[in-house]
Amino acid sequence: MTVNSVDIAICTWNRAALLRQTLESVCKLRIPEGCVWRVIVINNNSTDNTDQVLESFRKRLPLVTATEPEQGHTIARNLAVKLSTADLIMWTDDDVVVSEDWVWRTVEAADRFPEAAFFGGPIRPNFPAGQPDWIDANWETLRGCFAERDLGDNPVVLDKTCLPYGANFSVRGDIQRANTFSNALGRRGDSCVGEDELELMRRLCDQGMTGRWVHEAPVHHMITPERASAGYVGAYFAGQGRILASRGNSWTTSRTSLWIQEYWHRVMYQLKRGITSSPVWLGHLARAGLAHGQRMQLKEMQVRQP
Repeated sequence: MTVNSVDIAICTWNRAALLRQTLESVCKLRIPEGCVWRVIVINNNSTDNTDQVLESFRKRLPLVTATEPEQGHTIARNLAVKLSTADLIMWTDDDVVVSEDWVWRTVEAADRFPEAAFFGGPIRPNFPAGQPDWIDANWETLRGCFAERDLGDNPVVLDKTCLPYGANFSVRGDIQRANTFSNALGRRGDSCVGEDELELMRRLCDQGMTGRWVHEAPVHHMITPERASAGYVGAYFAGQGRILASRGNSWTTSRTSLWIQEYWHRVMYQLKRGITSSPVWLGHLARAGLAHGQRMQLKEMQVRQP
């Protein structure tokens, strides 16, 4: 099960400047001697200058590009899977800076643990414009919102109770090509519904597979000012609410009750934002988002029912 080839897969939508930063970091990667590698970038119907950015890296990287006109992260990811031919598919995002040893260390782990089907490493959020005080004060509540992931310094076994996140995970190529992403999940435009990679890895675990943590292969998640905001946090929790409802774990099946809860917490957030400590108003913002997401997901599920 020696890894002789690697495909780095990135899906992008209207983040040309961030994508440029990501690809600059990819240019600095250390690649194991004798390992054939490519960078597959799927343009998910961007309307900015993503194509021009990609062209500027054509001579600097072993680049494979394609456009997926149908909006959806999982749809774009599945196109990358279709284009991949490598022994190992390494996934990251278009707002990430990878460490120089990211590929080298992951390939080393894949060779060291041939029984492992997938791998993951640390994700370290970075706020180039500064981290707002209210985010710092509520980091335990918000670490998932900004995709922080760190399972320590040992190569622990990854299973359904302990999985990596989407900005830094890898799957053996033959296994990935036999197990594509569910199009029922994944981000669509500005919608913050995620967990498509977690669902994939849970499926692999259900088939008896496990993974390995690679602590020596971190990436840095670049958090732009518009994401370091209450609006983004509210959208994140709305996405979490959608996931709750899609799993049958909604607070209630009454959309009216959810609307009342959403309205109440939204008003409380607006009233308390300027006069109470951040954990108080953030709690209202989170619950308003959760209620909204559940309500919208239930509405869509009811519309789809025959």
